[in-house]
Amino acid sequence: MSQGQDRTDPLARGADEMIWGIPRATALPHGAWRGFRAFASREEGDAEIARLEGAVQVRPRRELEMDPEWKQPIPYAIAIFRDATNRAHLFWMDRLEGTSDRRLHGRASFGVGGHIGAADTGIEEALTREWNEEVATPSLPRFTPIGLLNDDGDDVGRVHLGVVYLALLASPEIQVREREKLAGALVPLDEAVARADELEGWSAALIAHIEALAT
Repeated sequence: MSQGQDRTDPLARGADEMIWGIPRATALPHGAWRGFRAFASREEGDAEIARLEGAVQVRPRRELEMDPEWKQPIPYAIAIFRDATNRAHLFWMDRLEGTSDRRLHGRASFGVGGHIGAADTGIEEALTREWNEEVATPSLPRFTPIGLLNDDGDDVGRVHLGVVYLALLASPEIQVREREKLAGALVPLDEAVARADELEGWSAALIAHIEALAT
């Protein structure tokens, strides 16, 4: 911890990282909403992602985390596997104490992704990097953008904007790499829905849509 740093700061590590931010008025040109908004088509998704990418500025993460006039775009992939009986399984992750944001300790998530760094050239490129950093799979899934996720109801959601992707797994072989931060496993979709009260904000907002998204 650097000299003079507030010990109540929720960021344990990574606070000085340079990441993507978008002015709130640009990221949400029609005002804020709460929850998931699906793209009407792949073309709409690609156009909206291009619009967001064209508006980014690179700033220190500490500044962006504390300034609700900015939104940090976060690629957020939902990993789904269908077994031989076509039963859907969701890759479920529990956040451990090693995660850099103390506000998320002890919560569960089914979104693979994270902040977009200064060296990243696009949202999907950042998602690919985050996927390879967070999980191990025999091959990279095909990422399909399916919507945006916004929730200003807490300190975390207020400064982030989720760009939600569907990642259909060709194999059930998926493991967490960052085991000090996450514990993960495939769980049947109905079991995931039954455990909804364990989820952090974004995944909790998506759980009501998960059956439709998994088709």
